[in-house]
Amino acid sequence: MSFPSPTVPLFVYGSLRPGMELWSAIEAHVDHVTPASAAGRLHWHVGGQWPLLVSGGSGRVRGDLLALRPGDEVNRVIVDEELRYGYDARWVRVLTDDGDEVEALVLLWPRTSEVGPLIAGGDFSGARFPGPA
Repeated sequence: MSFPSPTVPLFVYGSLRPGMELWSAIEAHVDHVTPASAAGRLHWHVGGQWPLLVSGGSGRVRGDLLALRPGDEVNRVIVDEELRYGYDARWVRVLTDDGDEVEALVLLWPRTSEVGPLIAGGDFSGARFPGPA
């Protein structure tokens, strides 16, 4: 008999990354953080408050692969702060900076509406919205 892993691989690229706005809400549930990237394009939401990972294209989006222990607090953040705003949770291949490929849960933007300007370099850390927000 096999048991599921006690952690879920979650790729984060915006406010859930270490040091970002929502990090403190999940930090206690993270066993390990690994720098990584995922295929796609990183855009601003039209309002300029948060990033949207859109699949397709030849670009890479920088982020972190978290070994996340599920729990009520984590579920609240994922559902209330991400899925409720329109993100779609999907399993996607992520490439760690060490060259390992991992299937991870990623919160993608599933539609073309509300997509703002491209975030240069595909990295939300340090990015500034180019227009009035």
